[in-house]
Amino acid sequence: MRQDIAFRGLKAPLRLQEAEPVLRLLPDVFTGWPYDARAAGAMAKPFFSITAGEDGLLACESHVDDRPVRRFDAVNAVCDAVSAVAFALPAEDDRLICLHAAAVEMAGRLVVFPNVRRAGKSTLSSALARAGHPLFSDDVLPLSFTTDDLAWGLAMGIAPRLRLPLPGTIDPFFRAWVDSVGGPKNRQYQYLCLPDQPAHGVVRPLGAFVILDRRDDRTLPRLEPVSPDAAMDALLHQNFTRDRHSGDVLVAMASVLALRPVFRLTYEDLSEAVACLEQAFEGWPDDLPSEPVSPDRRFRLAEFSARGMADRGIRGRVRQRAGTVAAEIGGTLYLADAEGLAIHRMDGMAALIWELLADPALPEDIAADLAEAFPGTPHARIAADLGDLIERLAREALIDLEAKG
Repeated sequence: MRQDIAFRGLKAPLRLQEAEPVLRLLPDVFTGWPYDARAAGAMAKPFFSITAGEDGLLACESHVDDRPVRRFDAVNAVCDAVSAVAFALPAEDDRLICLHAAAVEMAGRLVVFPNVRRAGKSTLSSALARAGHPLFSDDVLPLSFTTDDLAWGLAMGIAPRLRLPLPGTIDPFFRAWVDSVGGPKNRQYQYLCLPDQPAHGVVRPLGAFVILDRRDDRTLPRLEPVSPDAAMDALLHQNFTRDRHSGDVLVAMASVLALRPVFRLTYEDLSEAVACLEQAFEGWPDDLPSEPVSPDRRFRLAEFSARGMADRGIRGRVRQRAGTVAAEIGGTLYLADAEGLAIHRMDGMAALIWELLADPALPEDIAADLAEAFPGTPHARIAADLGDLIERLAREALIDLEAKG
């Protein structure tokens, strides 16, 4: 049987072909996102399709990003479809980008946990939900923005998912709670069926970013302010919305990180971490609109046009490429190419050289300027490092080059 699952607010459906085991899981996974199941339409292009195979596994194919077709059991097939939603939502709404992050509402605002591998964001956000704090997402957070730099997070309406097995050191009371609310599971993952969580599309303003640093030793929880670029770096290596213009994403995130605080939570015990966050975010020092404001910032699509790879052994003058977007976050320079394909972090030396490229310059002249600024560094090393950087900037389409003479 061929069925389309139409989620409210999405034009593109999830398509199932003889995949009844997946259909049976959907009510326990998309707990707060209404959907209708109907016969597959010839004209509707799905964002994701799941097809049963003769070997009992399900072929999973995304139609909104370039991942290969993969074969999974029913639980992992649903997991793969959920991840595709991060591409499907902004593909239909140019006011959205998606962060790879968890988000929990505390005192009316969202505390956002950028994804850092194996740092425990899903477990901690689920523990906060257990403590009564509404869970907006444990993995993907859609954001919209107003032109006055307010950012709003949207609830996914999807059950949180924990990686199995749970750590042996985890709070036994939390383990017992997981067993009591456990939903669909396999050897890798388990969904949690949590009642009364925010429905898909409910919005709250962003309040703070918290980077998680989970330890295995007996560490008392510490919540310490950190530079905004720490959050940007955590987000940079995860998945924004890849078809969105990276320059627009960079400008939006730079504005948000200039206004919202960033912290690092170091912790070992789950319940102590929850208590630490509750104490820190029992209130907020400033006022924001109590009602959601209609987002009015729109994001361009990236320009996936072919561009030539820079020729090695560059000769002639080089300069900053017109259309490159630059933003400083926490004292760190970030650049986005004119086509909007990527965001690049510049270290201190690269940022200095970028400034020197505001006007056309010969690499040897830049090397001479750097040798004067750093007399203790051998000139040959400066020239070699500069050559490597210029080649990198050229490959990433951040500078313009003159043809070889």
